Amino acid sequence: MVKIKILQISLMLFVSTSLFAEKTDGIEFFHGNWEEAKIKAQKEDKLLFIDFYTQWCGPCLNMAKTVFVLPEVGEFYNSKFVCLKIDAETGEGKLLAKKYAVRSYPTYAFINPKNEKIIHRSGGRKSSEEFITVGKAALQPQTTSEYILSQYDEGNRDQDFMIKYVRYMSSIYKRDALRAGFDEIIKNGGKLTELVIWKLYNDCISGYDNPYLKEVSDNYNKFVELFGKEEVDKKLAKETQYCSAEVMSTLCDFEGKEFNIRLKKISDNIYFKKDYTQAIKSIDALLVDSTLNKQKVIDRLKFMVRLNKRYGTDYPDEWFYKCVEYLRYIAYNDTTRDDVRIHYDYALALEMMLERSAKTGVEVPENFKAAPELGKKEYSSHPLELKMKPKYRKR
Repeated sequence: MVKIKILQISLMLFVSTSLFAEKTDGIEFFHGNWEEAKIKAQKEDKLLFIDFYTQWCGPCLNMAKTVFVLPEVGEFYNSKFVCLKIDAETGEGKLLAKKYAVRSYPTYAFINPKNEKIIHRSGGRKSSEEFITVGKAALQPQTTSEYILSQYDEGNRDQDFMIKYVRYMSSIYKRDALRAGFDEIIKNGGKLTELVIWKLYNDCISGYDNPYLKEVSDNYNKFVELFGKEEVDKKLAKETQYCSAEVMSTLCDFEGKEFNIRLKKISDNIYFKKDYTQAIKSIDALLVDSTLNKQKVIDRLKFMVRLNKRYGTDYPDEWFYKCVEYLRYIAYNDTTRDDVRIHYDYALALEMMLERSAKTGVEVPENFKAAPELGKKEYSSHPLELKMKPKYRKR
């Protein structure tokens, strides 16, 4: 039974990968050398766009498989730029990566082909919408990274400009810089109760170790009146996912607070107290709690119960087998169905369970040989919103 399930998961992962490999109408990357690319860009009066990647970079591969291949992305980038994919660690790519000070991957560089100067820079994993926004920023002089950085260095602290500065720093994951920029906006008269400042805070400032979360908590009713309970609660819940019970106790009541407290206690029992019995009791209670959104439970739980050979396999039997059980529940019941990592973690856990059984001589627990007690009874990659095809009926 267990071996069959591993085969099913492997097949599903293969199918998912095969789908990504299908031909699409995405970005058409130029395959000539650097000099040829410059000539082509000048002739077509376009900027050069370079995706600097490495062969070991996970986010690089993710972008190549899920974003660069999209028709809307291809339509925009092909019409505006001469596009190149450059391995930053081989051949000509090493020289270009050094020339343009590429230090993280993926890096997206937009180059003026006439003088070879970089005018806009970004990077990291992005959605298709975010990636198109990056390209649009390169086409407007006052939204390019070079303009934004030069204006900041020259002392421009106008609020409208600083909002652009903070959003750019957020887009390249410069947390310290974006936080400093946001602090300057507030210091120079910006109010968190202003819609434009609230949106900036909501989009870019994360965590609970800042005065802004406390300001929202202390003035909860005012913020709810201005921006709505759902939006305010969602922000408070997001930023307090990992804060301590002590900090949580100082905050106002909001939707998601109790859930965060429950998950934090489970996390503490697993990682700090090593009280696996109590962790299991609490997780089991979450899974049968009909008042909770089960997808939210899955989204948080999948990181807590992951088994990884790199960190050792010497887990107590009680916790090890429950983790496999939880990973099965997650793989069976995750509503998105497209998070390959979930299925990989489950397959790895099954493999580790077989290895454990072979090593110790202890049989795989009986509950793994039957349908799960909770949630879906069958393992499928079928999206929940897609109905099953009716069975053929003979006339």
